[in-house]
Amino acid sequence: MNTTSWMGAAVVALVLIGGVADAQPLASRVVSQPDGAEMVVVPEGSFTFGAKQEEIKALLKKLKAGWADIYAGEHKKQTVTLPAFYIDRLEVTNEQYNRFVGAAKGKPSRFARYPQLNAPKQPVVGIGWKDAEAYCRWSGKRLPTEEEWEKAARGTDARTWPWGNESDEKAFNGKAAEYSAPVAVGSFPRGDSTYGAADMAGNVWEMTSSTWQGDAKTMRGGSFLNRLADVRVTVRWAPDDPSRGTNWLGFRCAVDAGMAQTLYGKPSPAEPAKKGP
Repeated sequence: MNTTSWMGAAVVALVLIGGVADAQPLASRVVSQPDGAEMVVVPEGSFTFGAKQEEIKALLKKLKAGWADIYAGEHKKQTVTLPAFYIDRLEVTNEQYNRFVGAAKGKPSRFARYPQLNAPKQPVVGIGWKDAEAYCRWSGKRLPTEEEWEKAARGTDARTWPWGNESDEKAFNGKAAEYSAPVAVGSFPRGDSTYGAADMAGNVWEMTSSTWQGDAKTMRGGSFLNRLADVRVTVRWAPDDPSRGTNWLGFRCAVDAGMAQTLYGKPSPAEPAKKGP
């Protein structure tokens, strides 16, 4: 099956978790197919994007945390307005990615033979941006922009971490958790964002479609290797080689709400919209 066919199959198969397809307002959660990913809605509107350097330094002092060079690359504090969109509630798992590899002849993870990184519910790692983009196309979606990723993690109240402004090293899989590896997605519900997106702090860094100082790709969220200060919602970083997968880099997908609404309202006769529980 060619790429166009994968996209067509994925697009007509997006389904609701509840309510009728043309209901207003937007459904709070949906499921995309063929990957079966639960997605949460992020409503249209403005939010605070980025951070002031003096605010970062003040927080580091409060946390008794040292400076890291990547903090200097955070976006300047500003107001950004986005249209509504949906984003995967969880990071893409090995189970989902392997389904893509089998159905669409995608490129396997470079860690496909490492048992410690291949539990079905662990986030897939060992892939690069092109692999993630191919998966998102197959599932009728795309990688989120940095702005979309940050709003999904931060909400509209300018919070510091997805769960709020209170420091909490038990709210995410980071250095303090001492797992030293990615864990099953959704294992730290205390760290969920205001929209219900999980693991937007820690576990694995997540790819975005945005760029860093030219052509380098930007990632967000920190990983199991990072401390509390590193997983703030405004922290950003870029790998040296975006084509080479690592054990701490994964992704999730997004889709425009307008496109989703159109598709939900006009399901394919072969793939009717399903009613939720």
